[in-house]
Amino acid sequence: MNRMILLPVFLAVTLLTGCVFESYRPVAEFDLVTGEVEPPVCALRILEFRNNSTSGIRLQWRDPSGRVIRDPYNKWVLPPEQLVARALNLALLRPDEQSVTPLPVEGTLEEFEVDGSAHQFRLTGSWKPPRGDREFRFSFSVPVEEDSADAVARAAGEAVRRLAGQLSQWSRAENRSGE
Repeated sequence: MNRMILLPVFLAVTLLTGCVFESYRPVAEFDLVTGEVEPPVCALRILEFRNNSTSGIRLQWRDPSGRVIRDPYNKWVLPPEQLVARALNLALLRPDEQSVTPLPVEGTLEEFEVDGSAHQFRLTGSWKPPRGDREFRFSFSVPVEEDSADAVARAAGEAVRRLAGQLSQWSRAENRSGE
């Protein structure tokens, strides 16, 4: 009688411990590293972007069917709207920025994710300068070189570096037209 009870209990405990006692896997956090960008002619202050994308704090992939996959073990240090604005402000910093009033720039994120079918990080949206009603669209796709969160973070940093270059180029063109 004891053996008949002991065997099912042993099997149940063995099966449950495999599910309950999964080994701990730490969550990795990633920041955007943009690299060098030519500084803008006039000081810019990037305000927090509006996030109209489906992205949140977790790294995100979209497969060809449109299904969104969020990575439970890898996340950004900030939500995308704050992360992009912070990275742009750091990339576009000018040495004399303390002595001048920067022009505020606002923007909207529409995509901040990996396109799984193309294996590219997609950064799309728009930004708007303080003067005028003109809105500038941006769309950057950067190849994700390998299937890792590190590669996604590198590609995202490159996409934001390209956006910083677009903003810097705009400031130079704006400065020439305003002279």
